Amino acid sequence: EKRYFQRILDYFPSIENDASKITWAHAVNSHQELNVVLKSQMMFIEADVLIGRSPTSESVAIMAHPPNTSSDLDFTTFLQLAKSSEKGLKLDFKDINAVQSCVNELELQKEQINGPILLNADIVHGGFGSREPINAEKFLHECLSFSFNVARQLTIGFSIGWTTTFSPLMPDLNRYTWSTILNMYRTVTKDYITKKENYSLLNFEITYPIRASWAVHSFYQLHWLTDLTKSGLTFWSPVDEFTIKDYPSLLLYRSIYSKSLVYYDLPSPIDKYIQNNFYNDNYINNSLESFPSMKDFWQTDNSDDILLSQFSALLLKSHVFLRTKQTSSKLTNQSCNWIGTIEFLEENTDSSQAVLCYLAEINDLSKAGMTITIWKNGTIELIYQNNSGTLQIDKSNVLPSSVYSFKLIDMNSSIQIEISSDNPYNLMRNETIPVLVKLTAYLDPPNTQFSSSLSVDNSKKAYHAAVMGRNIDSGLAITKFHIFQHEVAIERMS
Repeated sequence: EKRYFQRILDYFPSIENDASKITWAHAVNSHQELNVVLKSQMMFIEADVLIGRSPTSESVAIMAHPPNTSSDLDFTTFLQLAKSSEKGLKLDFKDINAVQSCVNELELQKEQINGPILLNADIVHGGFGSREPINAEKFLHECLSFSFNVARQLTIGFSIGWTTTFSPLMPDLNRYTWSTILNMYRTVTKDYITKKENYSLLNFEITYPIRASWAVHSFYQLHWLTDLTKSGLTFWSPVDEFTIKDYPSLLLYRSIYSKSLVYYDLPSPIDKYIQNNFYNDNYINNSLESFPSMKDFWQTDNSDDILLSQFSALLLKSHVFLRTKQTSSKLTNQSCNWIGTIEFLEENTDSSQAVLCYLAEINDLSKAGMTITIWKNGTIELIYQNNSGTLQIDKSNVLPSSVYSFKLIDMNSSIQIEISSDNPYNLMRNETIPVLVKLTAYLDPPNTQFSSSLSVDNSKKAYHAAVMGRNIDSGLAITKFHIFQHEVAIERMS
């Protein structure tokens, strides 16, 4: 699609396309604060906007952060003072009723505005006690109408995020779930229609403001979103919320993302740490080699109901599947590992939801050889049939969860499957149910080819590994789901 925007980083050539070098002034919501920042070296002025009381009006767009409802600085005066500076303006809208009057004022003064503008708002609910977001459709409709009108005169970008809260007593809850990530994706990719135009947010530069303490456990979710929407991230944090043990997790993002896509809008001393260690490889615990691309090894059934990024896939309906690109029908004595993480998007107790991992015949949707089924309620089932005609059905149970880790280990004479329940949103707490189960498919004799229960002559069959959801209506996420020694793996298992 055509991109109308001018890149924000192009406005600051001295930073050499490195978003981490952008500096931010926060909560510039008064005359005094604005005067100080205008004389400083800060590159971006961040200010909050809502409808409230100014010295001259009882109800006008002012610069204030809730719960404050009054300010000595209204938006019109703020823009008159800041527009001719060389600084960018990040306008954080806390009140949907303030948006239209502010973009009208921006359009009136567009010829005098020098710096880039970031339009910021929390438009998606983050869950777990977070406040309600502002109306996403109204915000984007009004801002996109304005942005397309001024695209030739102004550099406009969008900073859109989630309402979040922080739980020090339950730190595992501090994460962006796949459900909230999918909600943002659907919001961003929607067309906003007026009488004259269809406006797409994807025509503009997008950065997602990310609570740093939530980023620690949300790499795959955030990378999936930015990969599919061609967007970036802005890390922010309240003072004293982010601990030193979490610092390297932010630097991990640097090892995967282009340096032009990740802003660090963080308070001291976190900002100093980032600047001092941004290029220190000793703090990078993972490299690109640790994240093999799913796009290299997996293909889809070309359905609109499966969304595949570099490291993750979302299956939005039943009977859509991932399968390996390589196939084989030969035997080999070499071993392999097949690992991944599976997460059901909705935290409910529907026991009919499940995911199947199996060997499938080429050009045939039937299951063949070995099938592993993981139900939402924690039931695990292994079914396979070998050439001697033995059919094995092995069932077990693991602690119910919305997230399961999957590992298949080739032991040469057998194949061992490990399923673990490993996320903080377990659907029940029961110490008598294990969090890890192990099932074993014994090969008899060793290295025997698995056979299809639907075919007598298995020697001419070719197979690929596949993953498919069952009774999935809300969605299923699959991450870091890959096979080491991939071609060997398929040969060995088939």
